[in-house]
Amino acid sequence: MGHGLSGKINEPLYTFAEAARYLRIPISTVRWWVTGGSYTTAEGRKASKPIIHTSGRVHGHRLSFSNLIELFILRVLRERHKVKLGDIRKAIEYAEHKLGIERLLIHPELSTGGGDLLIDYYGELVSLKRSGQIALKAILKNALKRVSWEDELPAQLFLSVPEREDRKTVFVDPRIRYGKPVVRGIETAILSARVDAGEPLEDLAQDYDLPLDLVTDALIFEVSLARAA
Repeated sequence: MGHGLSGKINEPLYTFAEAARYLRIPISTVRWWVTGGSYTTAEGRKASKPIIHTSGRVHGHRLSFSNLIELFILRVLRERHKVKLGDIRKAIEYAEHKLGIERLLIHPELSTGGGDLLIDYYGELVSLKRSGQIALKAILKNALKRVSWEDELPAQLFLSVPEREDRKTVFVDPRIRYGKPVVRGIETAILSARVDAGEPLEDLAQDYDLPLDLVTDALIFEVSLARAA
């Protein structure tokens, strides 16, 4: 399946810090979504269960590519539509039970019937108006354009390049460079390091057979990571 993809998507590839920077999510939020935690209310201490479940093969708090996809989708639901975490958890559990599938957030059904079911049930939970449900489905559908699929598995995630949000050039693929951000298979970090060492962009473009705009995308992406560190 997918040229070895099935054996790669659950490999431990990313630290919490890397996942947070790539997806532009606070690292504290990544930890909360993955490990859960406790918090204080007027009624006392309460526990929050993880919403993203790591594979048994993930060690030392490292996350897999499939976890990265789940974090990405969850970020879209949380940040773009202010969906409450508890409501997402309930809706996911319902949708997965109804569909009879595991891990809905990395399942291709999410972009079709699964996404509709998830949002419809979420709408019932919070009394979301029909217009709100339609808007949320559109947001989710648009976000899922950044995920490519092979043999019903997530294969690539195109990352956001600041000020060039419409472009799909920088991506991660668990089969390429151990899941590091790349443009056409070339690590963005390598391109950035060579520019910082004084090499002209034109030389890099020629060495790697890349258009100049892809080299520029890589540099913008790397600068944004450095600022987020």
